[in-house]
Amino acid sequence: MAVALDRAGLRRVSRMAMPILIVSGVAADLDLLSYFGGANAYLHYRYAVLHSIVGAPILAVVIALAFWLAARRNQAAPLRFSRVLLLCIIGIGAHILLDVATADGVQLLWPFRARWFSWDLLSGVDPWILAVLAAGLLLPALFHLVSEEIGSKKKRGRPSKGAIAALVVVALYIAARAEMHGTAVQTLLAQDYHGATPLVAGAFPDSASLFLWRGVLDTKNTIEVVSVPVGGSDVFDANSSLTHYKPGSSPAIDAARNAPLAQEFVRYARFPLADLENTADGYRVTLRDLRFPQDADTPDNLIAVIELNANFTLRAQGIQFASEQESRSR
Repeated sequence: MAVALDRAGLRRVSRMAMPILIVSGVAADLDLLSYFGGANAYLHYRYAVLHSIVGAPILAVVIALAFWLAARRNQAAPLRFSRVLLLCIIGIGAHILLDVATADGVQLLWPFRARWFSWDLLSGVDPWILAVLAAGLLLPALFHLVSEEIGSKKKRGRPSKGAIAALVVVALYIAARAEMHGTAVQTLLAQDYHGATPLVAGAFPDSASLFLWRGVLDTKNTIEVVSVPVGGSDVFDANSSLTHYKPGSSPAIDAARNAPLAQEFVRYARFPLADLENTADGYRVTLRDLRFPQDADTPDNLIAVIELNANFTLRAQGIQFASEQESRSR
C-alpha cells in the first residue's frame, strides 16, 4: 500500500516519501510484539497502543521527527517537518483504516475504553488486495521497460496511472465487500435454524473465496455456525448450520462469568461460548469466541480459562492461545 501511495503522487510531497510511507505504514504493527508477552498481554495490547487515537498521533510525530533529524545531516537537502508529518499521518491512517475493515478489529479508544471497532469486510491479510496492488505496480513497470527498449522518452516524477488505478480498484473492492457483508448478515437473520430464531448475526470473510462468508448467529439457546455464499452460484442452506449449545445457568457458570478476566474476554469476543467441565477439586470454565473456527491457528483466536473450587470461588484465571491448547490436547 505504501509503495502504491508513493507512486500515485505522494512522492511529490517530500523527498524520501517512499521510505517514510513504508515505515509509517507498518510501524503500528509493533503492537503485535505483545504476542511475546503471552496471551494475556496480547489480548490487552494488540491493535491497541499504536492503533488508538492516542498512540497513532504520537507514533506519527516520533517517526516524522526521526526522519527530519536524520535528514538534517544533509544540509543540501533538508526535509520539511510538516510535509514529513503529513506523509506519516497518511501512512498510519491507511494502515489503521485497513485494520478496522478486518474481522480482527482495532481498539481505537484505548486506553480510555476497551471497545473494538471492526467492519468484518476483509481477512487479516487479504490476498485479493495484495494481487491488485502488485498488478498495479508491476505491470506498468513491465510496460515501462518495454517502452525503453523501443526508444520511448522516459518520463520521471509523474504519478503512476497503474498505482492510481490499483488504489481505485482496492477502494471499489472494499465497497463491494461492504455490500456483500450486508447481504450476508441479512440472509442470516431472515432464516430459522433448527426451529430457533436468530437474535444477532455476524458474517466474517473467507480469505480464499470472494463469495463465501462464515456466518455466526446467536439464538436463545444456541450459537449456530454456517457458510453463507453471496454473489456466487451456491444456494444458502440454513439447515446445514453447526449447532453449539449454550450451557444452562448454574452456580459454576454464573461464578465464572463474574470473574474479572471473563468479563474482559466477553468484551473482546463477538460470540462467546462457555464450556463447563468438572475437575478433581472444582470446576473449569473455558470461554471461546466462535467468530474463529476452533482450529484456527491465528493468535487472535484466544480463549479464557476460569478455574473454581468446589465452593464456586475463583481459584485461577488466564488467557491462552487456542492453538496452544489444541496442541496440548493432542
